Amino acid sequence: MSEILKRDVILFKIIINSFTVHIKHHSSFLFELSYFLYRFSLLAICGAGKTEMMFETISLALLQKKRVCWAIPRADVVVDLIPRIKRAFPYARVVGLHGNSEEKNIYGDIVVTTTHQLIRFYQAFDLLIIDEVDAFPYTFDEMLPRLAQKACKTGCATIYLSATPSKTDQRLIKRGRLKCCLIPARYHLHALDIPKYCFSGNLSRFLKKRRLPRVIKKWFNKQLMLNRRALLFVPTIEMGYLLQEAIRKCFALEVEFVFSSDENRLAKVKNFKEGKGQFLITTMILERGVTIANIDVAIFSTEHEVFEESALVQISGRVGRNPMYPHGEIVFFHYGITLAMESARRQIREMNNHARRQKLLKEDYK
Repeated sequence: MSEILKRDVILFKIIINSFTVHIKHHSSFLFELSYFLYRFSLLAICGAGKTEMMFETISLALLQKKRVCWAIPRADVVVDLIPRIKRAFPYARVVGLHGNSEEKNIYGDIVVTTTHQLIRFYQAFDLLIIDEVDAFPYTFDEMLPRLAQKACKTGCATIYLSATPSKTDQRLIKRGRLKCCLIPARYHLHALDIPKYCFSGNLSRFLKKRRLPRVIKKWFNKQLMLNRRALLFVPTIEMGYLLQEAIRKCFALEVEFVFSSDENRLAKVKNFKEGKGQFLITTMILERGVTIANIDVAIFSTEHEVFEESALVQISGRVGRNPMYPHGEIVFFHYGITLAMESARRQIREMNNHARRQKLLKEDYK
């Protein structure tokens, strides 16, 4: 093992021992804490490694013959998580449930499921992990929290995972009604990148003429010159198609576009993850649950109402997730700065400040 890698392993162990509630103070801390509190929230920034942090808790539950459920609002994320859980727990029976799965009538030691599929269970689980608890549709459908509660056995421990808790959960945490562990640093110990503002005028007007504003053309030229890959977020499907055509006309580039009802979206995202294509246009479906190494992010018409604070934080969190490429560029192209944009930047800065105060970033050890 290289000296640099040894140092990083040591620093990571130091950090794990110095988080707000000392996660590794005892090997079963999260498991015991969640059972003691019954409801517990793990608030960790995008890319902190929330999934891996749960593995020891799951292991301890399995050793005690407990049945575990990992519930996620979105099917795409379930599909991505199932093989990771199977690799981590090769001797456990892992069952995946989503709209297109073939395992709907099978019980397992670990059930990885969409929150909608919880309707199949009644008092079935001893440990329930609800991932991306702030994501659509969980926060917008009052039935889903009731399904989650119904699926729990008496005394079931529930752990909520989130990088961007809802306003309701934030209030509960402040009042002490929902216990929370805050993890403000990524596992690779680098600070989060701060989004840049870039005024681009009325983008819709340009796109309808199959044109791009000068500032956006300049950005694309820079990306092409530096051979930098990027996710391009748009607020609507219509704008995605118009941007696709404008890029084709201005740069003679063919760029794929993915959205929720696109039947080929999984294949397109897989291809992009494998390095095929320099740009990928996407709606909000890729705001979370996707990790692609060494990319930048551009959001077009960031002033649009769909880009709420939590969405902007999540989208910004697509950058810098890989330890080999811990930084990248995040650009908010806009036609006026919104409260959501300001709040998102403030939240990202606050997380970096939290991490620095606790000396959790690499530069603190230089």
